Amino acid sequence: MSKYRLAAFDMDGTFLNSRKEIQPSTVEACKRASAAGRILAIDTGRAVSELTLYPFGEMGIRYGACTCGTVIYDFALEKVLAKKVIPAEFIPILAEASAKEDLMLQVMVNGISYVEAADVANMPHFQMAVYQPLYEATTSLVEDVRAFAIEHAHEVNKMNMYHATPDGRLRTQERLTHLPLDFTYAEQTSFEVTPQGVSKGTGLVDLCEVLGVPIEEAIGVGDAFNDVPMLEMAGLGVAMGNSNEAALQAADVVVGDNDHDGIAEVIDRYLIG
Repeated sequence: MSKYRLAAFDMDGTFLNSRKEIQPSTVEACKRASAAGRILAIDTGRAVSELTLYPFGEMGIRYGACTCGTVIYDFALEKVLAKKVIPAEFIPILAEASAKEDLMLQVMVNGISYVEAADVANMPHFQMAVYQPLYEATTSLVEDVRAFAIEHAHEVNKMNMYHATPDGRLRTQERLTHLPLDFTYAEQTSFEVTPQGVSKGTGLVDLCEVLGVPIEEAIGVGDAFNDVPMLEMAGLGVAMGNSNEAALQAADVVVGDNDHDGIAEVIDRYLIG
């Protein structure tokens, strides 16, 4: 019998295969874990609204640490259980900096994603073509996303800036690095902004606290740089076989990749035991 009671999975590159699909073996393994009384969760940079297309309920996945740990969510009750926000005084600064580069700005408020329609139509330009169908189906459209962010300055959980080029991302970072916020690279040119000290790792800690599960009894599974805090804070950090070097170094163990039943291996070998 495994000592672990909860497993939290990153989405892209981990829970989803390279075609952005859930492997059949993952579905069946999740059902086995749920039947065995284990708790399953998603720990992701995505907004809650970007997760609505997935059949989590059928798989036994009830909880999410979303938007890089800023929103703890109950999918069954459709309820925010806990949240953290970027200090309101920084929102105008972030909005102004985002206007200086060729980028797509995404603002997340209470777990909901907000973008401009013109940017969604142009997502290939921002190195995000693979996500365009998802954004078309799940995001809320606003006429002026920067004005929207300023209007909702006291409620912003996270901001993503999807640049046209890596050089643009670097310039944005240089403009903002003086602020007491956390910045993370993701995808090819994405620059993610969250409250200082908040990460997928603190999201997992907060989720465990809400559920009354000791962090030592939680498994964190990921593949990328922004998963490192989760891998380090979990009782057991698991890197997928397709992980980058940072995730591999942070993990306690490595399993198969996201196209070859890696999630099923985590569940059967470590969560159920």
